Parts: sequence; C-alpha cells; structure tokens
Amino acid sequence: RPNLSSALCCSSNPPKSSNEQQQQQQLTTTTRRQLLCSTAALTSSIVAYVAPSSALSPQQASSSYDKFASNYDTLDGGSAADLLGINDARRKIIGMANGKVLEIGAGTGINLDYYQFASTPNGKDGVSSLTLLDVSDGMLVEAKKKVGGMSIPSFVDVRFIQADATASNMVELVGRGTFDTVVDTFSLCVMGRTGAQKCLEQMRDVVKTEADGGQLLLIENTRSSNALLGLYQDATADTAAKMGGKGCVSNQDVRSFLLQTDGLTLKSEEEYASGIFRSFVCVR
Repeated sequence: RPNLSSALCCSSNPPKSSNEQQQQQQLTTTTRRQLLCSTAALTSSIVAYVAPSSALSPQQASSSYDKFASNYDTLDGGSAADLLGINDARRKIIGMANGKVLEIGAGTGINLDYYQFASTPNGKDGVSSLTLLDVSDGMLVEAKKKVGGMSIPSFVDVRFIQADATASNMVELVGRGTFDTVVDTFSLCVMGRTGAQKCLEQMRDVVKTEADGGQLLLIENTRSSNALLGLYQDATADTAAKMGGKGCVSNQDVRSFLLQTDGLTLKSEEEYASGIFRSFVCVR
C-alpha cells in the first residue's frame, strides 16, 4: 500500500488552476503560522516551568527541616537511593574529599559514612578536618549524634556551624580560601536560582585555588537529559516542591549556574539516572 508521500506524487487528479494554487499556498502559509504560534506558546509554557518560582527562604528551610530532621534519612535514603545510584554517586564524589573539608547543607550527616579520613594529622590521603554547615539546627543535632557513634581519628577536628550558605557573611564565618575541599549534595535545589548562585559564590570564596589543591565537589538534582522525562520534570517540579519534595525544585540547570559563576571552572560532570541528578567537580 503506498504511503502518503507517494500517493501525493502519483495522484491522477488534474493539475490545479493558478487561482487554486494561490489559495492552496495561502492556506499552507496560514497553517504554518498557526503551527509556529502554537509551538511558541508551548515553548513559553515550558520555559516558564523550567525556572519555577518555588524556593524556600533560609527561614522557611530552617523551620521545615527542623521538623523532619529525626526521620530525614528514611525519607532521603534507603533502597530508592540505591536503585537510582545516589549512594554510588556519594561514594565516588565524597571519596575524593581530602584535607580541610567544608560541607554545605550537611543536614543529618548523611554523607559521613562516605568520607575517607586521613591517616595522619597532616596527611593528604583523606579528610584531616571536617566542618559541617547547615541552616537547620535540628538537622545538625542529628549529625552530632552520628559523629558521636563513629570511629573518627582523634586528630580530625569536626565542627558544626548553623548558618545560611547563601549569605555573604559565610566567608567571615569560615574564612576566605580556607578549605581544600568544599562539598555540597542536593542542597542547591532548595535555594532557588538566586540562592543557588549566591551559595556557589560563597563556596568559590572559601575554597583554595586549584594551584593550592582546592576543589568543589557537588551532587545536585538536575533536569533530565531524557527529553520526555525532562518535560515531565518541568511540568511537575513546582508542585512536587510544594507538596512533598521538601522545597526541592528538581529541574534546575546546575551546569549553567556553575558556568555563570565568575572564577569557577567546571572540570568534570557525570550524570546518573538519565540525568535527574549529576555530580560536578569544579575548581577556582
């Protein structure tokens, strides 16, 4: 059976008059315009979804995370994290941390088991000091409990700081160019675009330069590289953040955030689970 194109080519209908051809051309032009308008409208709606307005303020984040700090690990870990490859990503990226380390949005200390601690006080074979920073005091209470039950070398200084990582005074709290490694996992999505950009600027300012061995290690929720899944994220990100996603806007373009942060260089990027989250290694 012939397909549509061959049927059109081989039609036995008599040729159209000049008037008919002109009408057909006008109809085709009108149809194309309608299609372009529809496409533009669809694109506009998608763009509107890509940068949803929902983001928790530091005050909202502190209050919200205080409330479910005690069962956060159950919500954010478990078998689902294994299936999606989240635990593998943590193991790989956190295992790269060394020297004096700052973790942003440390929460309940869900990353603690993945750190490799140095064998000597000045050793570069692992973490020699660890500062855990979070906006929620309740989350840090849980992190302190975890640290108390771990066999961390006595020479490793572990500090806890309750602070807003998007605020400009973070540099004053921890020091400029102080850390060999700055870590952040799944925190930028809660901050919104503006907050995430500010946080990246703070991380840039507190990490050492690449020449001095400094590095930023990130794992973040991102928009999927799968077209259909990406569109689904766009359509649901705002609602999901409000209804049960703990304020996390899941479809952010973190790569563009990094590239737009002056003074940061993106060294490597790896995607997991069709790109719904990615790891990034950056330097200053």
